[in-house]
Amino acid sequence: MQSAKWMVGFGLVVLIGVVGWVLWAPTTALAACGCSAMTLKHSGTTGIMCTDNDLNFLKTECDKFTGSAKGCITKFAYECRLGVNSQKLGNVKPYQKTGFQPVATLKASSIPSDCTIGQVLQEDITSGGKREANPPIIPTSLSGLQSLAGHTVEIDNSSANSFPAVGATKATNPFFGGDNYASLAATDVLISETPTTISWWDNPDQSKDSQSEVAAWKFHFLSFVNGSASQPSCACAFTIEVDWNGKNAPTTKWTKDAGLSTNCTF
Repeated sequence: MQSAKWMVGFGLVVLIGVVGWVLWAPTTALAACGCSAMTLKHSGTTGIMCTDNDLNFLKTECDKFTGSAKGCITKFAYECRLGVNSQKLGNVKPYQKTGFQPVATLKASSIPSDCTIGQVLQEDITSGGKREANPPIIPTSLSGLQSLAGHTVEIDNSSANSFPAVGATKATNPFFGGDNYASLAATDVLISETPTTISWWDNPDQSKDSQSEVAAWKFHFLSFVNGSASQPSCACAFTIEVDWNGKNAPTTKWTKDAGLSTNCTF
């Protein structure tokens, strides 16, 4: 067991309904996906998210409502917290979670299922000043040499490998590991669509084996929505840095990586 650990944010797929949203059926006249903007939300809340799934495991970081009470046509509604949203600093094995939500705005007449979506990650974990092993890659929608919203990167999608270190390159290109959020039909992550948006919620976990452990985490994420048929794409690249010096409270810092971002508001 590693002394400083990390778990991927989790959830179940939901179809999101904003207030007044009705079921939408695309027509054959619509042909492509284009992403005009992406906002990377990392404070406040996700806003109301509607689903027929009873997601009891979200109760720590999300508020649960009857769907009709929040304007949903589904059985349930959730609103999930962003930023540092859950801390148990007094535990024998203390932990915290840091939530974020990429929200992509689609061009008019886009079909969400025509978009290529996903998230890739580099990571550093240290304990007592020594580097810890990274967790295994979670395959995403693209593999190998790829253009993410115009940025050329290399993606390792093998679950047999660990996430690359922050700053890793392959043939001079940024080298990332897949981090899922690859399909609107996924059942193991919280991902949403409306006729005009695609978004998902991730909630990385930082945990220690003891109060006295000195640990640090650095996550370098790149969340993307690639358009189709020469339509525009979006990408938000950013880092989350968590320093946890012994029994002191952790410090958490968020930074946008403008060099790997396109059409991104942070």
